[in-house]
Amino acid sequence: MKKRIPFAILGGIGFALLFPFLPGRRGRRPMIENWEYDNAVIFSAVIFAITYAIAYTMGKNQTEKKLRELKLKKHLVEKEN
Repeated sequence: MKKRIPFAILGGIGFALLFPFLPGRRGRRPMIENWEYDNAVIFSAVIFAITYAIAYTMGKNQTEKKLRELKLKKHLVEKEN
């Protein structure tokens, strides 16, 4: 998972720079028409950072859970033999 962090940073920068230009749902005006560009980029970057941090933590916890299950299975198999 740590190997993917540089790609996520590049993706986050791209997201923050392009997201303000995308129109909203149901034909809403793009964020750039309501806010200044630098404020829209900062807002997009913060939203991406929060989302990525939550997803990274959840993925890490899930991976650790699977690892614990595999260690338990290994221990039980070794105990049987």
